Amino acid sequence: MYHPKLDEKETHLRYGTFMEFQEYLTEKQILFNQGRNYGQIVFLAGGAGSGKGFATSNFLEAKKFKIRDVDEWKKAFMELDRISKNKQYKDSKGRRLGDLDLRNPDHVFSLHMAVKKLKIKVKTLDLLLKDLNARHLPNILFDITLKEMDDISEVLPALRGVGYSSRDVHIVWVLANYHVAVQANMDRERVVPDDILLQTHEGAVNTMYDLIRRKGVYGIDGAIHVILNNRENTVYWERPDGTETNVIKDFTYLTLKKEGQSFFDEDEVNQQVFDWIKDNVPKSGKTAHLWGGMGRGTDDEDIVTGTSAKDIDWEGDMETTRGSWSSGRR
Repeated sequence: MYHPKLDEKETHLRYGTFMEFQEYLTEKQILFNQGRNYGQIVFLAGGAGSGKGFATSNFLEAKKFKIRDVDEWKKAFMELDRISKNKQYKDSKGRRLGDLDLRNPDHVFSLHMAVKKLKIKVKTLDLLLKDLNARHLPNILFDITLKEMDDISEVLPALRGVGYSSRDVHIVWVLANYHVAVQANMDRERVVPDDILLQTHEGAVNTMYDLIRRKGVYGIDGAIHVILNNRENTVYWERPDGTETNVIKDFTYLTLKKEGQSFFDEDEVNQQVFDWIKDNVPKSGKTAHLWGGMGRGTDDEDIVTGTSAKDIDWEGDMETTRGSWSSGRR
C-alpha cells in the first residue's frame, strides 16, 4: 500500500506490519459443540440492561443462530400498527401500540402486556419449528431473562419433539453489575420500569443459583457458561500503533459444565462464580439467601457463599429499584 509521503522501504515495512497484525487478529468466542452449524439451542439469560445484545454480537457466533428476542416482536407490532390501515393493535388503556413511547416505562409495560396477550411466543415458536428437517435443525438462540425456570421448561418439550438433543441445549448467563444495568436501562431506547428491572435481576440470579447448586436441570445436558459482562472485563485487540480495534481479544467467562459432561467440581471455579454473584447482583429481600439466611435478621450461614446474614447492614444495604445501596432512596 503506497503512501506518497513515505519512501518505498518505509511503505513496505508499514504494510508488512499491518498484514502480520491481521494474521493473528482473531476474535475470541464461545463455541457450542465445536461451533456446529445445526442442531444447537442456546438460552441466553440475564436481567434487563445486562448487555445480552452486546454479548450475542461479540462473544457468541450470532450469525449461526436464529435469534428469538421478545423485544424485537414488540417493535414489530408497533410498526405494524403504524402502517396498518385496517387492523389496529391497542393496549389495555385503548392506546394504539404505534403511539407508545418506549422512553416511558409505563408505556413499555403496557406494550409488554399487550404483546403477551396476543400469545406471540407460542405462535412464533410453532411457526419456527414447523416442518423442520430433523437432520438439519437450525441453531436457535432464545434471549430471555430467566427470572423463572418456566422461561426454559415451557419450550423444552416442543424442542425435544422436533429432534433437538438435550446434549445440544445450552445456557449462557450474562451477569452484569446491577448498578450498571440500572444506568444502561435509563440510557437505552426502551426503558423498563424500575420494579420490573429489579425483578428480572433478582429472578435471573435466583434461577441460576438454584441450577448451579443442583448441578443442572432435567432436559439440559449441553454447556453452561457464565459471562461477566462489565466494561472492565472485555479486552480489545490493539493495532500496531496502539489504537484500539473493535475486535474482542478476550472477555471474562467461566464454563461450569461442558456438553455431555457433569458440572465441574473444582472449588476454585465454584467460589469464583459465587464471588461474581455477590459482587454484582442486587441486595434485596429476594437475594438475602446469597449472603446467608432466607431473610432479614437471620444468622444462618449459606453453605455455598459462606457468608452470614449478620454481616450485612440490612437497614443500610438493601437494594432499591434505582440501584442505591441506601434503603428508601430513589
